[in-house]
Order: sequence, then structure tokens, then C-alpha cells
Amino acid sequence: MRTSARSGSCASSRSLWGGNRSGNAIFKRGKGNDMSVRRALLIGAGGFGRVHLNELVRLTDAGALELAAVSDVRLTESAAAIVAERGIRHYADYRDMLSAEAGADFVVVSTPIPLHAQMSIDALEAGYHVLLEKPPGALLQDVDRIAETAARTGKLCAVNFFAPSRKAQALIAHAIASGEIGRVRRFKAIALLQRTSAYFGRTPWAGKLTSAGNVVLDGAFHNPAAHLLYSMLKLAETAAGEVGRDSQPVSVTAEMYHANPIESDDTTAMRIEMSDGTTLSYYVTLCAKKTETQRIRIEGTEGAIEWDYDDQVKIWRYGLGKSYDCAEGGIVERRYRNLIGTLDGRDDGLDVSLDSARRFTLVANGAFESAGEIRGIPASFVRLSDAADQPGAYIEGIEAAMKNAFAAGKLLSETGLPWTVQPEPFDLREYRRFPQRFRMNGA
Repeated sequence: MRTSARSGSCASSRSLWGGNRSGNAIFKRGKGNDMSVRRALLIGAGGFGRVHLNELVRLTDAGALELAAVSDVRLTESAAAIVAERGIRHYADYRDMLSAEAGADFVVVSTPIPLHAQMSIDALEAGYHVLLEKPPGALLQDVDRIAETAARTGKLCAVNFFAPSRKAQALIAHAIASGEIGRVRRFKAIALLQRTSAYFGRTPWAGKLTSAGNVVLDGAFHNPAAHLLYSMLKLAETAAGEVGRDSQPVSVTAEMYHANPIESDDTTAMRIEMSDGTTLSYYVTLCAKKTETQRIRIEGTEGAIEWDYDDQVKIWRYGLGKSYDCAEGGIVERRYRNLIGTLDGRDDGLDVSLDSARRFTLVANGAFESAGEIRGIPASFVRLSDAADQPGAYIEGIEAAMKNAFAAGKLLSETGLPWTVQPEPFDLREYRRFPQRFRMNGA
């Protein structure tokens, strides 16, 4: 279903959401005096799960929903205090919670990546809808298992990818549909990030390809910049739909490197070819001197559009530009709001469905297959970053190298960098199972 915005501005919340989206009434269901709120369960209260715990408690206090129970093998001291103070039921085994809390509506799964598939499947089988933390799974075959279960049980599975707000998507869709930038030719995304050594020591699976016998693939584009890759795929999906086309990833060419002493990548460039002929170029490094705002550029025959992580949109036509503020509030609340709105029939569908998120895992798995292995950057090109505490690796000149490649739409290896290796394209059209040719021990 197409969305549209007034030319020249981000539309109001009312015009995009089909109703006034402010206030807690948007969460409530029922008629007359029979107003109730959706009840939620949380699996995983540590790591990013703590963000979900805090947000669920805040929304419970606001009367917007009810957090009925939490499951975690070992709650942190602060999380345990919250649970005890507010009388939230706690289960060490999530399966006990699924069995005992049958009156709840949906389950939030925010656990390490290898646990996503089975926990989501168990929740769906038990009769709950699911909000799954990104990425939906490390393996394409696991995502397909979740999708099969959701289809069979008739339950929704939303994914907590950060993506352009509905306001931003509507504005971008209008600009594309109206021909404001001409015919769309390509999409480009860039993330210049700094991560310290503490980042890679925060959890046993950080920066690992495998952990405790499970495939993790925790690298730059599979975790800290995963949202950017998904957002580019989402905008490509939106743009194609606005001109009546379907656009699916058909091949990916990726080169992956690490300057830090990790198994996976901290620096990656990839090119994705889509079925409608558009090209997507993606660049990420965790080895910059400082973090810059991540952004996506859509280039057409007569202009360009840029969206960034602050939900700011800029549109240029023949060199003349306009800027728009399309921010819509906290991303986690937006995902709860959209899931509940979809369940209650107020929203026309999930902002980030599992089917849409599958494109991310398809491309991510294919990128590893294309690269073949993660290559180390020679020490002569690496030094410690400028971080004050526990500095990580800094790649000499990486900012300029990334920005030059981004501007030209080239892979890093096509710009003549001495430490790069030209990768091979990998066909995604019949791809169903990872790994096919990636060398898991090649890091």
C-alpha cells in the first residue's frame, strides 16, 4: 500500500497514521468502557534487552500496555530490583513463562543472535505474536523457519530494525513517485563509526563468527550498522513499489576486513544488484577517528535524496535542495505502537515485517559468501584510535577512502587501496542455506 506526503514537507502524524497517534489511547483495545491494554512478555533483560525492559516499564506506568512477566537465566541486580519492586513475574526458563502466561498477547525476544530462531518459534507455537530484536537470525535458514511457523500459526512477527520513520518514507515515496529526482538509479549508504576494544569485550560473542558452537557472524554490518543496511533495502523496496515494480536482491559482491583482533569484520564494502536494475552500495567501518551520522543517498537522473539516522531528509533537484525534519520519536516505542496498532486494525501492516527483514539476512549471508573470508589489514596501515579509554584500531585514511568510494559508488578494491582484495559476485536468486562457500575458519 502506497503512502504519500505533501510535496515540500513531512506530513503530520494524523495524515500518515490514519488517526491521531498521540496519547495512550492508540494502545488500547475494546469498545466503550471495555478498554484494555495489550499484555507483553520479555525474554532477555540484559544487553539491549535492558532497553526493552525500561521501555516496557515506562509504557506500563503510562497505562499504554502491561509488562506481565520477564524471563532471564540471571537478572542483573538493577533489573532484578525493577522486577521485584513492580511485582513483575520472573521466570528463569522462558518456556515456563510461555506456558504460564497464556493470557498475554505478544513476546519480545531480545537475546543473543543464535537464540532468536528457537525462542521465536516456541513463542509463536505457544500462541503469541512476536517482536524480535534485530537481526532476526544469523542464518537465512533460521529466518525461514521462523517465517514458516508464523505463517502456519497465523501470528505476526515484527523485527526491531531501525528504519526511516513513516513520515520520512512517505516524503521519499512522494518524491520518487512524482518524478522529483527523475528515474532512481542507485542507493548508497555509509557508516563511519568508532568502536573501542571495550566494545569487542562486552560479551563472549562480540566480533565472533561462531560462539559456543553456534554461528553468530557478529561484525560491522551484522550488528552496529545492521540498521543502515536494512534501511537501504527498505527504501529500495519502497521506491520500486512507488513505480509499480518489485525489487529483490539478486546478487551481492562484498569485501570484508578487520583491523581489530577479532574473527569477523570491522570494515566492509558491498554492492547489491536488484531485480529491477538498481544498484545498492554499502560502506561501513568501526575504525574511524570518530563516529559520524549514518546516512543513505538515493540518486536519480535529475536529483538526489538523502536520509540520515536523525530522520532528516534532504531532496535536491538540479542542484537546489530542501531539508525536512521527519523525526517521530523513540524507535522502540514505535515498534510496540505499530505491532499493537496492527493487531487492533488501526495500522495497515507491520513497519518491519519478517518478510522484509529476510532481505537483510539474505544479503548479509550472501556478503560473507562473496567475501569468502575476513581478511586482516596489514599492521602498517593500522594504529590505535584516539579514544580516551580502551582505544580500538584506527585504519589510516579510512574516512577519506570510504567517502571517495561512496561518492563514486565503487568498492574499496576498485579505488586502488593497497590492502584490498577484489571479491567475486555471489548469486542470491536460489540461495537458501548458509554457509555455501564461506570459510568459517578463515578469519
